[in-house]
Amino acid sequence: MVIGGLAVNFHGYSRDTADLDLLISSAKRKGWLTLFSGLGYTVYIDKGAFIQLSPPRQGEWPVDLMMVGEPTFRPMLNQGRAVEIYGTRMIIPDLEHLLTLKLHVLKHANIGRFMKDFLDVENLVRVNRIDLRSEVVRRLFLKYGTAELYEKASHACATREV
Repeated sequence: MVIGGLAVNFHGYSRDTADLDLLISSAKRKGWLTLFSGLGYTVYIDKGAFIQLSPPRQGEWPVDLMMVGEPTFRPMLNQGRAVEIYGTRMIIPDLEHLLTLKLHVLKHANIGRFMKDFLDVENLVRVNRIDLRSEVVRRLFLKYGTAELYEKASHACATREV
């Protein structure tokens, strides 16, 4: 399943990206690593649930693999949306699952990634007219993110509306 910047673009907020982010089932980790190794990719960083792969040639896109358990992966895949990316049919998460992934990353991210992912959340909320005052949305932020993220997003979206 394609996540990250490419998925964000398909949900109405256009931003540049220079890598391919994939969400995969942890059970398929070895198969994906074998596939990318066969294509000439090498593991740059392996943090267990997150792997960054360097491309075989300069100018080609790096690949990031984010692994989740099958009970998390299967519903996201089943509720995902088929899109065409560079002439290939792929699946992206629905908007709720994409926000969930972004909130999870923000909750655990280092400061270097924070602003990019926060802007994704803020702009996805704004472009898709998500009501942050909704109890459902607030619970989503609190379950997968933090109360602080909810307050920051609420403030940022309210400020931009003025």
